[in-house]
Amino acid sequence: MEVTKEFVKEKLHVQAIVHSAHDAVIAVDMNGKITLTNDHAKKYLRLEADVIGRNITDFIPHSDMLRVLQAGKKEIGDIATIHDKQYLINRYPVLLDNTVVGAVSNIKEITDLQKMEMKLRKRLHENGLEAKYTLRDIIGETKTIQNAKEQAEIFGKTDATVLITGESGTGKELFAQGIHLQSRRAIGPFVAVNCAAFPEHLLESELFGYEEGSFTGAKKGGKPGLFELAHGGTLFLDEVGEMPLQIQAHLLRVLQEKTIRRVGGQRAIPVNVRIIAATNTEMEEALRSKKFRTDLFYRLNVLSLDLPPLRDRKDDIPLLVNHFMEQFNEQHSRKMSDVDPGFLPLLKQYDWPGNIRELRNVIERLILLDQGTSLNAQKAEVFYPKLTSNKKGREEKRENLKENERQLIQDALRKYENKTEAARFLGIGRSTLWRKMKQHDLI
Repeated sequence: MEVTKEFVKEKLHVQAIVHSAHDAVIAVDMNGKITLTNDHAKKYLRLEADVIGRNITDFIPHSDMLRVLQAGKKEIGDIATIHDKQYLINRYPVLLDNTVVGAVSNIKEITDLQKMEMKLRKRLHENGLEAKYTLRDIIGETKTIQNAKEQAEIFGKTDATVLITGESGTGKELFAQGIHLQSRRAIGPFVAVNCAAFPEHLLESELFGYEEGSFTGAKKGGKPGLFELAHGGTLFLDEVGEMPLQIQAHLLRVLQEKTIRRVGGQRAIPVNVRIIAATNTEMEEALRSKKFRTDLFYRLNVLSLDLPPLRDRKDDIPLLVNHFMEQFNEQHSRKMSDVDPGFLPLLKQYDWPGNIRELRNVIERLILLDQGTSLNAQKAEVFYPKLTSNKKGREEKRENLKENERQLIQDALRKYENKTEAARFLGIGRSTLWRKMKQHDLI
């Protein structure tokens, strides 16, 4: 008698949970007969009021729950159209002593998922934890930038760590955001931190957070670190090559254990974060001089992406100029609409050591200072003299540097048949060596 009461109590408890669920729930026994359902299921599937004991095929002739009963395997993320509406359906076998005795389906309306995603995105946006740029937003049609975008798209389909290398101003964070938005973590937070912007003790508390009273001035109640804020998403570590060795050790432990400990705390906090790191320095030199841990480097460099400098993709300058012109016209309420014939050749002869960031700065400056309606070379030379200073000497120097670089690479390749060894000898990365070999027609 006591067992019967407990069974009834347990059954009522399960029914209460099912009926309070926001999703549709429907369960069948091993013969496909409906054993449990809720109001949402009746609404979505347009079931009759009393369906318990009826076969699922009476209402859904080709129900996929029969396949789950036969195979005993769950089916996750199936999208189906029922009565002109789209639903996300998850189906699970019910097992008793490893024997399939039934199946249960969870059905969620797609519009509900979209509303939840919009709420999450709004919250992330308000907190400044949202990626804004997709890979499609990255401008350029040259082969080097297209190759980089294709690689980034592939990287977005994995959850591995990525190390992005490239000079300052080449768009490393844009690519990091694009990879994040291409990944399954896209609706999660994107948190960026510049590792060179903080002294060691502050970087530690920024990354890992701190407990109340852990140091003078610590916030009451403590503070979560960027790893906690990035939970379920991506943490972008810019200028990771400048990270102090002690913090490198902490980061390595997080990558290995998937947990963090706040400064001054003892509790291990689980974190589910993808790391994308970036550097504008040659990591091989930092590894040789032991300024960067080899074990951490290999953890971060599972996937690598080397971004080309603007001087190696000058054919993209017209596209970038048009983009920045439109952007700053709108931002500053200007009407700069044309580009004079001599303007683009002037930009193309300059080497752009600051890369796209420098070009952006120049276009904004010209739009603000030039009262005309077109970008022209004469005004550019006045407002940004670096474009033409020592032009001849710079061209001669550039040619000499190119020839010297070509000779150095040839010597290294003769000395070492292995490209990795040759790159190490030259103090550059393997991907950089390949790029320079292509530039100098050595492949």
